[in-house]
Amino acid sequence: MTKQDFIDLLKRKFSSLIIILIPAFVITLILGALIWAFGFMIPEEWTAEISRYVQNPQELRKLGEGSEWLFIAIQVLQVVIAPIPGQAAAFAGGFIFGFWKGWGLTTLGLVIGSLIAMTLARLLGISLVRKIVPEKIIQSFDKVISDGGYMTFFMIFLLPALPDDAVCFLAGLTKLKLLPLSVVCLLGRAPGMAVLSLTGAGFADGMTLWVKILFAVMMILSVILWLFWEVIEKWVYDFLKIQRS
Repeated sequence: MTKQDFIDLLKRKFSSLIIILIPAFVITLILGALIWAFGFMIPEEWTAEISRYVQNPQELRKLGEGSEWLFIAIQVLQVVIAPIPGQAAAFAGGFIFGFWKGWGLTTLGLVIGSLIAMTLARLLGISLVRKIVPEKIIQSFDKVISDGGYMTFFMIFLLPALPDDAVCFLAGLTKLKLLPLSVVCLLGRAPGMAVLSLTGAGFADGMTLWVKILFAVMMILSVILWLFWEVIEKWVYDFLKIQRS
C-alpha cells in the first residue's frame, strides 16, 4: 500500500465515520431532550431502582443467581436461531457471573448450540440450511463445504471476519466428524469469548490494571481492524480460498 493509498483510505474511512456519527449525535440529543422533558412521568421507584443497579453492579449480579441454565439456553439459541448478538451475550455472561464462570457458561452454550446446528444440518441436509443461511454465504463457502478440513473451520471460528454461526450449519454438510468439529469450535471461539467475558467482569468488578491494559489493546486492535478491514477480509478469504460474493 502506497502513501497515497493510505491517505485515500483514511479519507474514506473518516468520511464514512462522520456520516454515522452525525445522525447518532442528533438522535442522542433528541432522546436526551425527551427524557428531560418527560422524565417527571417516570415513577420515582423505577428511577431509584435503576440508580441502585448503576451505582452497585453487584446488585445486578444477584438477579442472575440461579439463572445459569437460562443463560446457556440463550447462548444455544443465538447460534441456532441467531436472534441475539453473541458478543453481547458473552459480555453479559462476564458481567453477571464473573470471568471464569461467565466464560465457561458462554463456551458451553456455544459448543452445544454449534453441535445442534451441525447435527440438524447433517440430518436434514441442504434444504434446512437454505432456510437458515443466506444464499450468498452458502455460495461463498461452497469451497469450504466440499474441501474444508478441521484447520479451515478452526480459522473460521477464530477470526472475527467470518459468520461462524452460519458456518456451523455448513460444517454439518461436510463429511467431517461432528465431535472433532465441536472441539474445533470450542478452541476457535474460546479466545474471543474470554476477552468479552473478561471485559464484562471488569465492568462489574472494577477496572483493574490488567483489564485497563486489555481495553487499551482492544482499542488499538479495533482501530487497526476498522482502518484495514477490507485488506484483512480479502486476506482471510484468500487464505481460506473462499469465494467472495
